[in-house]
Amino acid sequence: MKQIRKDPADFAMLTRGYIRDIRELSRRSPSAFQVFMLLTERMNKTNAIVISQSTLCQILNYGRTAIHNAIRLLESERWLQIVKIGTANGYVINSKVVWRDHSGKRYASFYAEVVVSESDQGRPVEDWDNVELRHVPVLQAGEHPISTGDLPPPDQAELLPVTRDEVPRVRGSDIQDMETDNESSRR
Repeated sequence: MKQIRKDPADFAMLTRGYIRDIRELSRRSPSAFQVFMLLTERMNKTNAIVISQSTLCQILNYGRTAIHNAIRLLESERWLQIVKIGTANGYVINSKVVWRDHSGKRYASFYAEVVVSESDQGRPVEDWDNVELRHVPVLQAGEHPISTGDLPPPDQAELLPVTRDEVPRVRGSDIQDMETDNESSRR
């Protein structure tokens, strides 16, 4: 799992009015508090994370029932929202309680930090590097796709020398500025 930096620029903020509620949550349901804090620790800047309940069990050393009940409590008390992604869950932390951006901005769009465990995958982590993925080419601005068939001959105009009208022009004042810059850089 990616290490969390101990860097002032990497922070999560709490709304002071909810700190007492968080403290009460820790007393009433330690497992719900632990789940909430782990999700807060791992969430991205949009307060979202995708993580399986079995991975939560492994990280927090709680049983599946305890994690399930903790998540249900957090959802019913509106600490988080559950977003179904097939058979997995995404969690969006209530941005009125905790957020990761600055300047009072609060986001809860869904782009997620995804946390998985090896046991959820059905194959060892060592095998992940051996999976051959298809290469998908990406065209950059100004590029054109080339078909795999025979190419037509190049346009003859491309073979002619560049004419004076096609050369970028530099104004006289620009030339003086460049010469002044060159002289000062030599000193």
